[in-house]
Amino acid sequence: MTPANKLRSLCLFLTIGVLMIASPKPAFAGWTFTVINTFNNANGAHPMSGLVFDQAGNLYGMTSAGGLGKGVVFELTPNGNGGWTETVLYEFGSHSGDGTSPYGWLVLDTAGNLYGTTEHGGAHGNGTVFELSPPSGGGWTETVLHSFGSVANDGSVPIAGLAIDANGNLYGTTFAGGTGTNCTYSGKPTTCGTVFELSPAAGSWTYSIIHDFSTANEDGNSPVAGMTVGANGYLYGEAAYGSKYGQGLLFELIPGANGTWTEQGLHPWGFVHDGRPDGGYPYTTMVFDSLGYMYGTSQVGGTHGNLGTVFKFTSESNGGWVETNLHGFGNAPQGSYPESSLLVDSSDNLYGTTNQGGTKGYGTVYELLPSPIGDEYKQLYNFTGGTDGALPTSSLVIDSAGNIYGTAPYGGDASACPTGSTKGCGVVYKLTPP
Repeated sequence: MTPANKLRSLCLFLTIGVLMIASPKPAFAGWTFTVINTFNNANGAHPMSGLVFDQAGNLYGMTSAGGLGKGVVFELTPNGNGGWTETVLYEFGSHSGDGTSPYGWLVLDTAGNLYGTTEHGGAHGNGTVFELSPPSGGGWTETVLHSFGSVANDGSVPIAGLAIDANGNLYGTTFAGGTGTNCTYSGKPTTCGTVFELSPAAGSWTYSIIHDFSTANEDGNSPVAGMTVGANGYLYGEAAYGSKYGQGLLFELIPGANGTWTEQGLHPWGFVHDGRPDGGYPYTTMVFDSLGYMYGTSQVGGTHGNLGTVFKFTSESNGGWVETNLHGFGNAPQGSYPESSLLVDSSDNLYGTTNQGGTKGYGTVYELLPSPIGDEYKQLYNFTGGTDGALPTSSLVIDSAGNIYGTAPYGGDASACPTGSTKGCGVVYKLTPP
């Protein structure tokens, strides 16, 4: 799936259905697959982003459409009988200047407030950053913290979700906007994108652009991925395009005095790099394991016909990073085109999804187990495009029992969103280990 697909307008048909919980299905390697929520347009449609747990074990997520037609924030609560109950917490488009079409994920602060981005909407139509506060004698309250386009040379089109640091500062990226004007997308000139920060201060928020992407000095541009806060306080991210080979850049932002940040390019992406197959056009946010290794995926490139990779970066004493290609995705029955960020469990095993491929062509869930002789790849589930979902793009989350949860933006109830070859408004699913 290309950025053009991500930026498309989703065609909605207002059909109110009944929430359906699918019966468990067998998955690969002994895992059990269960649909725990099916979207029907009224309760949301097309969840492009992943989920987040609160301390009580409730799940929160967003859909890019449904509700009033602009997307919703939802909560899934365990009902005590093995099932889950969905509650729509907020419908985007509820007021003038509200954001619309969220594609990124939510983050939680220590007070239980949710933060996220919307790709469109806001006071200037360029997207928003919002806060959703838990009820105090009423329902959840939404506050738009920033409407993109509010300042000169502001960013626009924030596709990814946010990162939050220990001080409650929020960091994110925009696909376009900023001072860089010499970039292209789909053959057309465009602005190059930004990295931004929102800092809480005495009941208000201070917005700053901390990096403007450009084509100067082999910088990347047009980030689809979000930022990751490292243990050293640096920010790590991926630009989807630009840099030396035109296929993206892994970079870090180093904090300095007076709120300044300095960008350092760590790895330019190219299908062939240093004489060996490499990834290209990365869409995913980087993750760290307990040993400080950094992992991600690229949607194309690799050793099997440019169908995507899983990669690892190891830090060096001189500040550089060395790449290891852990897995190259191949043709069916393997998955292909991974768009999701990786999940790292407590044993440093990796889990992810592919948007396509698998035995039916509708995507997969996979696992990579560290091994002395090379990481072992296991395919845990193949989506069928039916009631189980189709074409997953989101990252996964895990609970204390080792159950894995994710979303698929299509499939589910075919009568609710009867469009195209992948009918249905999407699902939330659970994978239970053997």
